[in-house]
Amino acid sequence: MKDLKFCECCGKFISDINKNDYYSHISIKYCSACSEKIRKEKTHARVNALRKRKKQKDKFRDEQLELLQEENELLRLRIIQLREDVYCNG
Repeated sequence: MKDLKFCECCGKFISDINKNDYYSHISIKYCSACSEKIRKEKTHARVNALRKRKKQKDKFRDEQLELLQEENELLRLRIIQLREDVYCNG
């Protein structure tokens, strides 16, 4: 393991294992300035992926709704036809 750690983004020194807590030393990857920038980038990517999934889900729902409306209309017509057959022949 490295005793000294540097920011993965800008290369600035961020931690020394002899001066910091072990767990914070192994988990830190970025300096404070880069950390904020990286967090914003990851949030932006996560939100974009969420919007894309939601858009696909909504598109599927719209298609399914159209099919159900078409099926309902066909069933209504079939019921009307069956009623006419029963009343005319009955």
